[in-house]
Amino acid sequence: MPTSEHSPADGRTARRSENREAALRCVVDLFTSNKLVPTIEMVAEASGVSIRSLYRYFGDGQAMIREAIESLVTEAKSAGIIPNVGEGPFAERVEALVAVRFRAYKLVRFALRAALVNIANNPELAASQHRTRGLLEFQFKAQFAPELSQLDEAEQTRVTQAGSAICNLEFIDMLCDRQGVSEQDAQAIVRRLLTDILAP
Repeated sequence: MPTSEHSPADGRTARRSENREAALRCVVDLFTSNKLVPTIEMVAEASGVSIRSLYRYFGDGQAMIREAIESLVTEAKSAGIIPNVGEGPFAERVEALVAVRFRAYKLVRFALRAALVNIANNPELAASQHRTRGLLEFQFKAQFAPELSQLDEAEQTRVTQAGSAICNLEFIDMLCDRQGVSEQDAQAIVRRLLTDILAP
């Protein structure tokens, strides 16, 4: 008799992976419905994955939320890469940074709000957010290295802090969501502010 190339263990592993992915997609869907602290029970009901399995996969609800947020952040990091960072005319570098930040924002805007709500009870999420902000600041400094290099150390620090805040995803969310500014106008605001603090 022919034997299967896949063992029962392979099937269980595949099912586990599929169920975990379905649960994480469900968490993200709940974020988009403004349910920013989804529970294991809510995800079980919406995804069809059992409560027992979800506890086995994630341990607790906060770990599940953190993993869902971090999966979106990872996707946004890929979308936020600037080709030839730091190269080209100043105006083009401003435009490039603004474009990738808004592209990343659209991917993570609901997860961003969920992170802000959950961060007090999730120290690992706080640490992850701190690392992400560090990467965004590093990108800012690399993109505008020619301008920053013309400043003394204290002024470099001030401009970097201001510039990082201006193109921070939370600031973009404040413009687009809480103040109801259109994406086009929000991009124009961020470009203007960056130009004001950086233009040689």
